[in-house]
Amino acid sequence: MDHATANLTEFITDLVVPHQRCNVNIISDHITMLDGTKMKKQHTRKRRAHKSTTLNRREYAQLGLNTLPTKQMKYEDALPLNNLWKGYVREHLGLREGDQVPQVHDSRYEEFSKQLVKMDLHGALLTVIQSKCKTLEGLCGICVMDTKNILKLLGIDHRIRSIPKSECVFGLQVGNMEFTIFGQHLNIRPAERSVKKIKNYVEPFI
Repeated sequence: MDHATANLTEFITDLVVPHQRCNVNIISDHITMLDGTKMKKQHTRKRRAHKSTTLNRREYAQLGLNTLPTKQMKYEDALPLNNLWKGYVREHLGLREGDQVPQVHDSRYEEFSKQLVKMDLHGALLTVIQSKCKTLEGLCGICVMDTKNILKLLGIDHRIRSIPKSECVFGLQVGNMEFTIFGQHLNIRPAERSVKKIKNYVEPFI
C-alpha cells in the first residue's frame, strides 16, 4: 500500500465511530487514486480544430479552378455546349415550337422574365448590345464561365473575353425569339441566382 492510499485509509477510518473502527475493512484494490489536482480548464478536452471541407478563394486560385486556358480553347469546342444549352433553356422556360415571347401586358410576362433571369448561362450565345464601355458593344460569344460579376465569352476568333455584368445589356436568341437582359439582374453567382427572389424592377443605367 503506497503512501497516498495509506492516508486515504486513515482518513476513512477516522470517520467511523471509535468502537467500530476495528471492523473497518478497506480493500486497496477498490480504491482508485487520481494523480494530482488539476483545474477545471485542464480537465476539459481541447476541441479539435475541424478543417473546413470547402476551399477558400486562395485555394481556388492556387488550383486554377477560377481560370480558363486562354489559348487552348476553340470556338468549335464550345458549340456542343451551346446545343445542350438550347435544349435546357426550352425546358427551363417551358417553350414549345411556335411560342412567342410574352408581351408586357401579358399575365405570363412577369413570371417568364423572372425565369429568364434565373436560368444558367453556361453555353448561351450572348451579344453585348449596350455598355457603358463602348468598346464592349457588339462583342459576341458563347458563355464559358459565369461568376458573380463577370461573364467570360468565347468568341468566334477563339479569344476569351471577360465582360462585366453590371456595365452591360445582353441579348440572346432562342429559335425565333430574341431576349434582352440587363446585366444588373445577373450580378450574383449562378447557384444563388437560381433561388433568389428577383425584384420586379431594376432601374437600368443611363
